Formats: sequence, structure tokens, C-alpha cells
Amino acid sequence: MPANNTIPKRLLMAAAAHRSKQPIIYDELGRSLTFNRLIIGCAVLARKIEATTRRRHVGCLLPNSVTGVVATFACHFAHKTAVILNYTFPMPTLLGCCERANLDVVLTSRQFLEKSGLSDLPDQLAARSIHTVFLEDIAAQIGRLAKLGGALRVKLKRLQTERSAPDDAAVILFTSGSEAEPKAVVLTHRNLLTNCGQILEAFPISKHEIMFSALPHFHAFGFTAGALLPLLNGMQTIIGLSPLRHKENLQLIRSHRATVMLSTDTFLAQMYKVAEPDDLSTLHFVVAGAERLKPRTQALYEALGVTVLEGYGATEAAPVIAVNVPGAIRHGTVGRLLPHIEYRLDAHEGIEEGGVLHIRGPNLMKSYLHDLLEEQSSLTDGWYNTGDIVTVDVDGFLTIKGRKKRFTKIAGEMISLGHIEDEISKISPDHQHAAIAIESDDQVKTLIRLYTNDPDLSLEAIRAHYSEAQIPNISLPRELIHMAELPVLRTGKVDYQTLQRQITS
Repeated sequence: MPANNTIPKRLLMAAAAHRSKQPIIYDELGRSLTFNRLIIGCAVLARKIEATTRRRHVGCLLPNSVTGVVATFACHFAHKTAVILNYTFPMPTLLGCCERANLDVVLTSRQFLEKSGLSDLPDQLAARSIHTVFLEDIAAQIGRLAKLGGALRVKLKRLQTERSAPDDAAVILFTSGSEAEPKAVVLTHRNLLTNCGQILEAFPISKHEIMFSALPHFHAFGFTAGALLPLLNGMQTIIGLSPLRHKENLQLIRSHRATVMLSTDTFLAQMYKVAEPDDLSTLHFVVAGAERLKPRTQALYEALGVTVLEGYGATEAAPVIAVNVPGAIRHGTVGRLLPHIEYRLDAHEGIEEGGVLHIRGPNLMKSYLHDLLEEQSSLTDGWYNTGDIVTVDVDGFLTIKGRKKRFTKIAGEMISLGHIEDEISKISPDHQHAAIAIESDDQVKTLIRLYTNDPDLSLEAIRAHYSEAQIPNISLPRELIHMAELPVLRTGKVDYQTLQRQITS
């Protein structure tokens, strides 16, 4: 997949190669578009976007849907950068993201705001001189003449796609904020197209496969792997509204006979519980990312004949860095690095095996947004510090030991809090757990406290598991706190920042 291009040009190339009158994209709301209709929709909406703002950045606050995909791509056809906003952020964080991106316009939907509990957002944005543009209003303004004009521009190839360059910013995505305040990641057309090409080079998936994803498009994995890649590859693309809507998602998989699904460990485990025997029978592959894949989850799906491929990435890498692929699967690892990505491991105090993963490659972000404003770079000679402690075996398979921030020193040894959570999951696989290092009065982290939503889990059971598995007691949780629910992100990962705030308060 040529990376020396732009998303609009690549979409036009894909549409030219896929002239079927069958829809290429479907959503849970019942909407669908052929490739030709998708391009015409982008052309028409692009004109409206250009008339709405002169600024380069356009906010997109929309659900996973055909409309959301068209809006994002229309920004690109309008020579704009789509700022895909995370609607699950708390209101102050969401507003802060809009201000940091220097927005004066946010594209959204009245119905979506009402259902998301964000009805007061337009007033909050107006107080910050940001105009809310409702797609319902734009749709009402688009008459037959505008649609014919869009179709004519597409047919005559007068879409002015040459205005954008490969190294122009295509999207701004915000990191999840699970451990710190969200960062605004600027990804270019080249970054995103390169990552799609890297994935297809490592895993040359057939265009005859049918992709299903309900991962939100404000998440890099959901946008790149769940929407951009399958469309550019000519695959039918099925979009679920939310990864939490398991019964609806199973219906979509069953009715469209999806063969590839993107998800996370948390949502895979939840979906399996409510699935009927035939719901997942059409699946060939499940690609799991965003959090560690538990062996039990992998075993459940493989028992159904589904090949489960665990991968690893970061928003800053557009996002996929490594993935297991058919013919090269090693359980417990996140696979090999994608082609054209260099790596190095930097030593970290107290870590004897592995090191901090740094990567370099053409899929790496242009910068963080504040870097552009301050004319600096968070990349050192093109290297990105992932912040993850990693080992690489002789065959090149990566194993993630944990986040550097989620290691703590006890009695002179570095202890992985993530590893503690993995061990607890072995005796309580259907619940969520969070290990937190608690500082003692002299400010030395010496105590591990475990938070869990498993009401039956006890310290005695944990001690028995440690003894049976011969795990050193230095990492044994000394306190256990039961919670009705742990705070989680939209990806299903524990929201450690919110949990830490709850602990502090």
C-alpha cells in the first residue's frame, strides 16, 4: 500500500478498484454505502466543512457509524485535519482537548449528544467561542443539486486532492489518559498509510475477508485497523456502535458473516459469555490489542476454531507496532515487530531481563500537538520511547513485561504491578484487578494493595496461589480492597489515573 500518498487519493484508488454495487461499509444503525456513494458523500460534506471554518483543525464528535467515517474522510477531502474527540472523557477533559486543538468548529449530532448525556456541550463550547455544527442541519441543507454536483466532481476527478501532501496532518488523536493527562498525537497521511501497509505486508489479509470492529474511532486501533485499513484494502467493513453492546455486535457478526474481528481481552471475554453456539461460527481471526490477552480468553476462542492474534501498539505509532500473524504465532507474546520498524532496548534500573523499548519508523507520529506549537520534538533522533519494559527472544517475538511506570521497587527489587494482576487473574479470571503501590509514611513504596471487583477473592486465596506457583512473597499483595466496579476506559483497560484519584480522595 503506497505511503507516499494521501488518504483521499488512496480512497479514490480503492474505489476505482472496487466498482461493485454492493455496499462496502455497514453500521449498526442500518446505514450502508457503496464505495462510490462513500466518495460522493465525502465530496459533498467536504464543501460544507470548507464553508464552515477557515481553520485547519475540525473537531469530530460522532459515534462509530457510517456517518462518522464519512465526516472524518470529508475533513481530509477538505484539506483539513480531523480531530477525533473522545466522548467518554469527563467534560472538563473533553473541553480542554477542544481548546488545545485550537478548534472553532465541532461536527456532531443532536441525537448522539442526547444519548451520550452531553446535551449541555454546545453551551459549554460556545462559552469558549467554539461553534457546534450538527450534521442533521447540514443534511437538511444538502439538496439534489448539491448531491449531483458532488457526483459530477467525483466523475470528472475534480476533488482537488492535490492540496494535501503525505506529510500533512490527517488526524489528531488523544491518548487514553489511563496513567496521565491525554496527549494530542498528530498523525500524518504518511504515518497512517504506512501503518496500513506494514500490517498488510506482515499479514496479507484477503480483500474477501469481512471486517467487524466496534472499537471506537477515537482510539487509534479502532480507526486504523477497524476502518481505514479494511476500506483501503477493499474489504467489507462492519461497524458496531460500542464494544459494550455485545448482543447487538453478535447480531452484526452473524448477519454479515464477519470473518475478522478486532477487540480487546476484556470485551472478548464479555462477548463470549453471552454468545450462542453459532454466533461466532463465521470468524476466522480475532485480532486482540490495547491490553494484555489472557491465556484463558485465547483458549476459549481457539476452542471455537478461531485463530487469535495478539498485537501491540501505541497511538504514537499509528498504532500497530507488533502482531502475531498466521504461521508465526507464539502465545504469551505480542508477535514480531512490523516491517520497517527499528528497535532498541535501553537498560532500566532494577530490571535484569529486557529493557525499555524504543522504536523508530515511518509510521511514527509527526509530533505531539504542543511540539508543533512550541517548535520542538518529543522524538530523540526519530526514536520514540514507548515506556514499556520488553524482552525480545531469539526469533524476534516481543513479550511485554509491563509499563515502566507500573514497576515499583520493594526491598531493592523492581516488581511489576502488571505481573501481579496477571497472576491474580489466574484465580479470578472473570473479574478485574488493579495492583497499586502504596507509599509508607517515609515515602518509600513498600506495600502492594490490590483492588478487585471479585467479592469472593480473599488474601488467603492469593497466598495459596503464590505458594502453589512458587512466586516470591515480595510481590504478594498485603491489602485487599473490594469495589463494586473498578473505573475502566472505553477500551476495557483499568483507568489507573481515576482509580488513583479515588484512592487519594
